[in-house]
Amino acid sequence: MKKVFSALLFLAFYAGFAQHPAMSPLFFKSEKWEVGQFLGQDNFGNAYSIYENEFRKISNNRVSFYKNVSLGKIHQVDLQNPLQLVLFYKQFTTAVLLDNQLNETTKINFSELNIPLNPEAVSLASQNRLWIYDMLSQKLGLFDILKNTFQPITQSFDQNLKFYQSDYNYFYWIDTKQNLYVSNLFGKVNFLGIAPDFDQIQVVSPNQILVKKDNDLFFYNLEKSQKTPIALNEKSFVSFSYKEQILSIFTSQEIYQYKIILP
Repeated sequence: MKKVFSALLFLAFYAGFAQHPAMSPLFFKSEKWEVGQFLGQDNFGNAYSIYENEFRKISNNRVSFYKNVSLGKIHQVDLQNPLQLVLFYKQFTTAVLLDNQLNETTKINFSELNIPLNPEAVSLASQNRLWIYDMLSQKLGLFDILKNTFQPITQSFDQNLKFYQSDYNYFYWIDTKQNLYVSNLFGKVNFLGIAPDFDQIQVVSPNQILVKKDNDLFFYNLEKSQKTPIALNEKSFVSFSYKEQILSIFTSQEIYQYKIILP
């Protein structure tokens, strides 16, 4: 009887830590990537990269570029809207907005405003606004591009940001304790769960994230705290992106694309 009980206890313990079967995406194409940090593609198939601190757009083998050496290193790029690209230069607290030809349309130096800001995060929101997380007030807010005004929408954060991601209507972030939150445009904040350790992460939905750790990629369900490996052909890769059921895997020399349907 003791042996049976011990065996059942061992099986229960093992089941709790068993790995879920891997997902196998369908590989459908690859292309060479010569130089620079690949950032992503837009809905028109244009590719974007950073090479020697120069922002580049590759369209039908034609390369456009934007470079501003006076602003230091490009810290973050928002590619949501190909007609209104956002480059954030954190060192000089400046955001630059570009049109689809990479012409500079707006430059905002947040330290020169009537009420200065020191952004940690800058990205595009709806209605000619930017999401801003301000380190001085430790609040998330919306910056009106036309009026040059900032409106905080949350209370001060308890922890600093480790990661952020946004779209026009929602701002996601992970703090230094791995807590994942989301805020809408009205400042309503929801706790979504504890994120696993990561090298790179992408929020797919309020309950789903993709996580790269070392050379492994996995799908993570926040509600169930459940991890599912994603089987790839590449032994090692630099980064990934996921959009509309297309998983792009970036190595130092090539881009591999897979079709994948997440649960």
